[in-house]
Amino acid sequence: MKGLAYLLIVIGLSTMLYPKVKSMYFSQQEQQLLENWESTTVDSVIQQSSEQLDDIFQEKNRPKTQQKSLKSTNGIIGKMSIKKINLTLPIMEGASQQNLKVAAGHMKGTSPIGEIGNAAIAAHRSYTYGKQFNRLLEVEKGDIVQIETAQKILTYTVTDNLLVKPTDLSVLQSNQTESIVTLITCHPMKNPTHRYIVKAVLKKEEVL
Repeated sequence: MKGLAYLLIVIGLSTMLYPKVKSMYFSQQEQQLLENWESTTVDSVIQQSSEQLDDIFQEKNRPKTQQKSLKSTNGIIGKMSIKKINLTLPIMEGASQQNLKVAAGHMKGTSPIGEIGNAAIAAHRSYTYGKQFNRLLEVEKGDIVQIETAQKILTYTVTDNLLVKPTDLSVLQSNQTESIVTLITCHPMKNPTHRYIVKAVLKKEEVL
């Protein structure tokens, strides 16, 4: 009986600690990506097929046999900084389920970051305070979003905050006159029904 009691205690503790350990693991992966970005200027050469953001935000997983390791998605193309919310986040090519576990993902089919058009970047809202797009709702008009690529430092000014349904694709429409970045996350955090959008316009470009 004593052995069974110890076993139940171990199982209980494991169940309680699992979410925390999982969060720490992905935070470590995110930090490693940022450190790799600081030490190299190699562009992304690996792209993973984009999945529906609905499935990703709802945490609907593909069969494990179809999932790829984090190493196969190590296609970091830059980093994003939003000083207002103390955020620094790696950006990877493709808003895939694996990429969004450790970084923000540039959505395929939208404009390249820094060029004329509309570049969409998606990220989760983590239950860990200050992680990923957890505090995106605090960003307001006039705040600064900075994106650094291997070639440039791009400074954007926030112009709009929107709450839209997942079926509303108007926020992804291209722009023919300005360079826009559209930040996308889920809302609410649990059982999301909408998408929270922050739009920003390029105001300054510095060549590295």
